[in-house]
Amino acid sequence: LFGSGACSACHQTIPANEFVMRTTSHTTINNNLNNAANNNNNQNGTHHVFHLKCFQCSKCGSHLVQGDRYYMLGGSLVCEPDWHKLVKTTNSQTNPPLRKGKVGRPRRSRD
Repeated sequence: LFGSGACSACHQTIPANEFVMRTTSHTTINNNLNNAANNNNNQNGTHHVFHLKCFQCSKCGSHLVQGDRYYMLGGSLVCEPDWHKLVKTTNSQTNPPLRKGKVGRPRRSRD
C-alpha cells in the first residue's frame, strides 16, 4: 500500500510513492482487555501509518511484518511476546500471588 502523511512512530513525512504499513487502534487506554476483544469488530478507530522501517516493536525493537501478531499500546506497537510479558507483570503487581493447594499424598490421621 502507498501512503502519505506522517509516520506514527518517527513523525516524519511519508512520500506518496513509499510503501507503508497501516493499523487501526480500536481501544483506548481506559478500556480493559475484555473490552478490547469486543471492540475488534468496531470499524471506527484511530488509524496509524508507519514507514516499513518504523513498523517494529517499541519494547524489543523486532521488525514486524505482515501476518505478525501485535498490539497497540498508547499508539505504539508491541509484539505479542512482549505484550504477554507486560500483561503478566501488570497482573502480578496488582494481584497478590495465589497460594496453590498442597500437592502430594495427604497425611495420615493420628487415630
